Amino acid sequence: MPDSQEEYHTGFEMEVNAPYSLNYLMTIQNIYLNSKYKESERPSFPYVDRSKWGLLGEEFEETFAEVWDASVKKNSQDHMYDHNGVLQVDKEIYQKLFQNNETGSFGYSESVKFFLAWWNGFHGKIAIEAVFDHDKMEKVYKELAASVKFDKRLRIHLVYDKPVLAGRSERAWYEVVAIEEVFIRNKHPELLSKLLKSCQDI
Repeated sequence: MPDSQEEYHTGFEMEVNAPYSLNYLMTIQNIYLNSKYKESERPSFPYVDRSKWGLLGEEFEETFAEVWDASVKKNSQDHMYDHNGVLQVDKEIYQKLFQNNETGSFGYSESVKFFLAWWNGFHGKIAIEAVFDHDKMEKVYKELAASVKFDKRLRIHLVYDKPVLAGRSERAWYEVVAIEEVFIRNKHPELLSKLLKSCQDI
């Protein structure tokens, strides 16, 4: 955003994208939550039968928080970590959410295919990133740049739903943002406060 940087005389930059790894975890989280709260009037996306996938049972929520934390750590430390093949290259992390047997192995493979069929289409990753369109990104950038005095880059990773089962995601110069935080206007002040807190060396 060169115009904004010239206006504020700062080297502050903002990078926004939607990672495969964290959005895959949102998919698995929602599939689990739908099976746990079967009577919910508002099921989460996606709503699928996971009975043959071998997802963990009682240990799922604790394991999910651990896997989420590991993935956030890798994403925050290495901007090259997330890519189209990450769920195979680093599958020992994500496969922990499934039983350690043939059923779980099958389930993990099926879940990755299921996720990528959606995520690699125009209705997946591209659509999620489009929520943070140029106008919204420019507005958030200007408001942050007015307060941030560091010549650094803030990396924002978008996820398509709220990480209900995840632990805390705070990292210096890195933040995970659910698209509803961008899309819903009354959440804007909360989003800016959250991003400003990330723009410091924690």
